[in-house]
Amino acid sequence: MVAYLYGPVHGFMLWNLSLAAVPAVLALVLFAIPQHRGVCWWVGLATWLLFLPNAPYVLTDVVHMIHDIQRSHTDRWSYVVIATYGVLFACGLASYALSLDLFRRYLHRTVASQLVVPTILSVHALCVVAMYLGRVVRLNSWDALIAPREVVAAVLRVPRPATVGVIGMMFVVVGAGVFATVAVGHKLVAQARCRA
Repeated sequence: MVAYLYGPVHGFMLWNLSLAAVPAVLALVLFAIPQHRGVCWWVGLATWLLFLPNAPYVLTDVVHMIHDIQRSHTDRWSYVVIATYGVLFACGLASYALSLDLFRRYLHRTVASQLVVPTILSVHALCVVAMYLGRVVRLNSWDALIAPREVVAAVLRVPRPATVGVIGMMFVVVGAGVFATVAVGHKLVAQARCRA
């Protein structure tokens, strides 16, 4: 049982939101600001790739939401729980969508156009596999550095029919969420520019 930190907010929510913000901040630094691609940039890119799955990972916290709703004593509290998790999911998706959008724009400036979509889809696929490893195997981003053998062993266990089915479903669901988030974001930006 996970204890509440304040109202319907758990401590893990704040921790996961902090981790979800890291890739967005790194993407702004790496892809939005023109800079020389030196050693620091490549280290930043590797760090961004390691932390990127933390943004969509918050969607897997739906397992906690279900338990919280089941433990709700009133309908009103259930609605508060749903709204709280909705904010959590929206923030994670926004960070992921922003990160991928900045990366996509960067790729359009630096590589052949026919490589952009396959690269984005590959990064998305890796993120979904990492989400699975985080939720099911309970690995963290930093385990790639401190426990690489454990990570490799977990990845080698992934190609099983049931696992591939779950990962495929996650790929579609998270991808649809990102698409919707980007569409809404572009619409809001366009409306703000019209009013300005």
